[in-house]
Amino acid sequence: KYIKKGLPGISLMVTNQDGSYVGVGGYSSLEDQVKFKPCHISKVASITKFMVGTLVFKLMEDSINSHLGYLDLDKPLTTWLSKDILKKIENAESSTLRQCMNHSTGIYDIIIDSDFYLGILNNPNKRWTQEELLKFVYGKPANFKPGDTALYSNTNTLLVSMVIESATGRPHGELMREKLWLPLGMQDTYYQGREDLPNYVAQGYYDLYNKQQLTNVTNIIPGSGNGYGGVFSNVYDLQKFIEGVLVKKTVLSDKSLAIMQTYGPPDEINNYGIGIMKKFNNRGINYGIGHSGRDLGYSADLFYFPEKKFFTNFFVNYGTDSDSYLRQVFRDFENEIMDEMLK
Repeated sequence: KYIKKGLPGISLMVTNQDGSYVGVGGYSSLEDQVKFKPCHISKVASITKFMVGTLVFKLMEDSINSHLGYLDLDKPLTTWLSKDILKKIENAESSTLRQCMNHSTGIYDIIIDSDFYLGILNNPNKRWTQEELLKFVYGKPANFKPGDTALYSNTNTLLVSMVIESATGRPHGELMREKLWLPLGMQDTYYQGREDLPNYVAQGYYDLYNKQQLTNVTNIIPGSGNGYGGVFSNVYDLQKFIEGVLVKKTVLSDKSLAIMQTYGPPDEINNYGIGIMKKFNNRGINYGIGHSGRDLGYSADLFYFPEKKFFTNFFVNYGTDSDSYLRQVFRDFENEIMDEMLK
């Protein structure tokens, strides 16, 4: 139905007490007419933030070696990061690690900046560093004082990735693979911007020129690999991740999960925990916990619905981060999947 409405390709996995269903439709490459298969990897986009948040708690459980502990959640970013950098970002010097992880810093969001997109489009294959990206945030006004409310900002998780690396002395991408992906058996998960991708990546599309035409934007790397986005995976690996973290509880301790799922005030329809998202609050008790992902050429969802005890995770190789003629089609698809599972 939704392929006929124009979405290029879909890979979907739903799981409940009766088992799992995996379905695919459309193409992973429109140019080469390669049909989308469950094994194809696609971009998880901001689901990366869920993984980075989980990593922070994993490191806190091993504070002797990681030099990060639970008490560090309420320490200012100046504990780890250069004041010369932070003073150029409004609110950064007075924001804590916790506030970065639950989006209550008020710090300007890098991905709404026009100069950022100009830099990305002029250097589509560039592997950006955190410091290079932060320059697009320097001098930009904050939205509110730290702790006043919540507003989603990709800059927050970029700063979290820098805290991880400062505390541990190691790249955060390496730590995600070592501490999360390998123990969970996630063999088809990669970090764009920090690792090379295999040749079975689903191509990403967007109506880049606002002509109701799909443009392949796969080669554009929008700052991937810096905490807020860049992970590529498939439905099998994402299921291993969310099930391991939230249900089987083989990744984090009960203490970590309790802290992680301390939710603050919503921004419109989402509540933010400490590295996790509570979404679909308009459905009452049938809300989901996990994270969504929206990128230039890709969209994804990864959620557990505790009331009905089911999971959904899917990839669509079309970007819905910005408005386009297929954005509502995508949203209708997302809602209909939930409607079916909630029956």
